[in-house]
Amino acid sequence: MKYTYIITVFLCMSLLTLSCNSFLDEDPKGQLNRNNFFNSQAELDMSVYSIFRFAAEAHWYTSMMDAQWMGDDITTDAGSNKQSPREFDSFDVSDNNIGASETWNRFYKIIKAANFVILNAEKTPTTPEEIKIAVGQAKFWRAYSYFVLVRIFGELPMNLDNEIDYNKPLVSIGEVYDQIISDLKDAENLPADYSDAPRKTNGVNAYITTQAVKSTLAAVYMAMAGYPLKKNEYYAQAAQKAKEVIDGVNAGIYDFDLEPEFKHIYASSHNYSKETVVGILRTYTFGQDSQLTLTNVFMSLPGGWGDAWGEIKFWKEMPAGPRKDAIYNPKILLVNEGNKLVNWWDLRENGTPYIPEYHPMFSIFTMGEGNTDYDYTKDYDKNYTNNHTDRLVRYSEVLLWYAEAQARAEGAPNALAYECINRVRARAGLEELEKGLSGKEFADAALREHGWEVAGYYIAMVTRRADLLRTELLRKTFEERAKNSPIEVAPGIFAREKVEISNTTWNEKRIYAPRPSGDVSLNPHIQNK
Repeated sequence: MKYTYIITVFLCMSLLTLSCNSFLDEDPKGQLNRNNFFNSQAELDMSVYSIFRFAAEAHWYTSMMDAQWMGDDITTDAGSNKQSPREFDSFDVSDNNIGASETWNRFYKIIKAANFVILNAEKTPTTPEEIKIAVGQAKFWRAYSYFVLVRIFGELPMNLDNEIDYNKPLVSIGEVYDQIISDLKDAENLPADYSDAPRKTNGVNAYITTQAVKSTLAAVYMAMAGYPLKKNEYYAQAAQKAKEVIDGVNAGIYDFDLEPEFKHIYASSHNYSKETVVGILRTYTFGQDSQLTLTNVFMSLPGGWGDAWGEIKFWKEMPAGPRKDAIYNPKILLVNEGNKLVNWWDLRENGTPYIPEYHPMFSIFTMGEGNTDYDYTKDYDKNYTNNHTDRLVRYSEVLLWYAEAQARAEGAPNALAYECINRVRARAGLEELEKGLSGKEFADAALREHGWEVAGYYIAMVTRRADLLRTELLRKTFEERAKNSPIEVAPGIFAREKVEISNTTWNEKRIYAPRPSGDVSLNPHIQNK
């Protein structure tokens, strides 16, 4: 693979393509001209690489993921410089929230890059198959971006032409989902496998495959079945798409499998895991990921910093076992105190906590020194960059989506649904699920299982917050936070969340982030209600 060539491509694309500060406000000078581009296969590839580049950038910092702090699995500091995630954490988001603005801008940038390919790829003097692949990649990432945005902002302005228009109206949530489904169905004819780098790297596909699209369709159909559309019939379609992937794996057509040990899911040593269904590999991004690898270290460790703690109640309720030990630090290493290992709730002899933050600490993004697997008994890597893959969808999730969707669609779990959830539970060190559960009981168990699988992984396509949105549990999460009752984390030791909710009155507006004030000022048709 010619990395030098790819890096040169991205330098050019970053400088010339889709330069903008917001969705509506941009300076068109210096952008690539559609009339003198797409003259070769190499230029078509460049346009696709730029989409991957912008997709990677949309996951480089926690700002773009701040909405996920509405989930009941993560929380943040009550002070410091954590205002953006703290506003989501307390369900009180301002229209100048940095995280909301960054999310809006970064994902619309992906959409613009995708539109550029969709509208112009056919001009390329190449084969129909190559054009299909390029357009399929673009339509997938456009659909993915709208899927992110619609669950955070609700109604959106639809951009399918890249023309500057300060009068674009908002379209309904249903219309956004219609476009997402249309794009994904078009992308479903992508190949199941690629042969050459950079489309396939270290044995895994970096380009989007048909099975990745099917898995994403399952996630989207599940979202449509729940809040706010509440079209329960989509659970059957979600189950069908997930089953197509599972059947393809069982037939040896699709090369997915569960990692035998949960600790390897996010590990550097398993960066090219066969469990990753949709991932962002660093093939297109100079071989580095981002600050995400340190954002969960927080101040709990010497020299640490970050945005995410584990919520105490969620941590308390997660079953013990290898999954929990891999998601949270089993103990915290105090390098400055002779490498002493303590529990996050431990107290010194004088009654003060060893860890002033007094919260469970995630370790899923943390790296060991020298870009190695993280070992909580040793110091961590304080370098900001590495080649860590973002796992947006994992095969364990496809199994759980089938289990939940099938049970909700048919009213009772079938044998395959039990098999799927029990495979995931077995790896987590849990017993098989009780037989004879009702459809709702089983589906709720699958929902909880998915929450434990993705706990703290706020860049997942379907986060805990997304699950709570779909199942109308965000209000319950809000009310529990507003009450903020002390939780007994060890015999006689109680802890509470640090982010307090002052206005405890619930309303539906708290579910979504307001559209950024900068764009609203340019387009009066997208004002927040």
